[in-house]
Parts: sequence; C-alpha cells; structure tokens
Amino acid sequence: MSAFTALFAKEIRLELRQKHTFAGILMYVLATVFVCYLSFEKIETPRTWGALMWITGVFTAFNAMQKAFSSDGNGTQLYLYSLAHPRHVILAKSLYNALLVAVLNVISLAFFMLFFGGEVIATADFQQLILGLILGSTGLGLALTFVASLAFKSGTGVGLVAILGFPVIIPLLITIVRHTTFAIEGMSYLQNSLNLLILVVLNLLSFVLAYILFPYLWRE
Repeated sequence: MSAFTALFAKEIRLELRQKHTFAGILMYVLATVFVCYLSFEKIETPRTWGALMWITGVFTAFNAMQKAFSSDGNGTQLYLYSLAHPRHVILAKSLYNALLVAVLNVISLAFFMLFFGGEVIATADFQQLILGLILGSTGLGLALTFVASLAFKSGTGVGLVAILGFPVIIPLLITIVRHTTFAIEGMSYLQNSLNLLILVVLNLLSFVLAYILFPYLWRE
C-alpha cells in the first residue's frame, strides 16, 4: 500500500505541476458542449441528451489518456521498474486516470445543464444518473489506461490508443448510454439494474485484466 500511495501521489503532483494539460482538456470539454449547443440549441429527448453527453465523455477520456504513459520517459520507466512492482504502477495509474475521467465528465454534465437547462432531466433520478456517470467514467479510465500502456510500449504513440481503444469500449459505451437514458427518464433502480450490473462487471473486468497482464508488458 505504501508503494501504491507513493505512485498515486506522484500522479497527482505531476498533474499539479502541469496545470496547462488539465486546463486544455477542460477547455476541450467546454468547447465541445458549446458546439453541441450551437448545433441543437435545445435537447428534447433523454436519448439525445445521453448520447451527446457520452460523445463528449468518450473523446474527453481519449484526450486524457494521451499523457497516461507518455509523460514518463524511458529513464523514469526504468527507475520505477527498479523500485516498484508493475502491479503497483498500473494500479496507481488506472485509479488516478479513472478518477480524472470521472471528474471531467461530472464537469461536462454541469456544462450540459448550464447550456441546455434542466427541462429534459427534470424527472431524472439524479442519484442514479451520477452513479452511472461515475461508473461509466471509471470504466473508460480503467480500460483506456491499459490500452495506453500497450500503445506506449509499442512505440507508436497516442494514435494507437484510439485504434485499439474504441473497439474495447463499445460494450461499455452501449451500456452507459442506455443506463443514462433510463436514469433521465426516471426509471427505478430495479428497472435499470441490469445496465448497472453490466457497468460494475465491465469495471471489474477492465481492472482485473490490466492487473494480471500489465506485469508481462512491463517486463518488456
């Protein structure tokens, strides 16, 4: 736990030192929501609201993953290899990136409410909506962190993250859009329980696969 805590703290300190990176992603979120507002001006159905919100969320997650491993040079990677177990490294990076994507998507939801108002989501179950938003965001962060590690180790850069990542997140994307739509429509937890269960399973699956497979990738 001490190794994980130190690595997680390193990710936070690195983010604080590079505030321009976070600010750039935040401006991307704001610009995307504003373009959606210029295009639609008013959203009339929960399905459209959920689809637009997660289009923004997915591309925000891909932008956030661009620096997941590229911020660590070869020297830093070798230094970490000599100090920490690879599972500590992937655990710290995965949880940090999951938290980062969740924060960005909550901010994105606030922007949507600011620009489009609250008419469509007036009958929404906000507790269920926020829970689905967090689970969907953490699922994106966990899955794309491992994909980013593959892209970094292959030496092909961040372009491979989009190529490999999009097919991986399709089941997650389908589920989170459906869950968000049902939550906005005001369906109960029981009616939306299957989507919620799938989100939990996909989060666990992404985490377990990264936890098991990353040491073999790290060894290379």
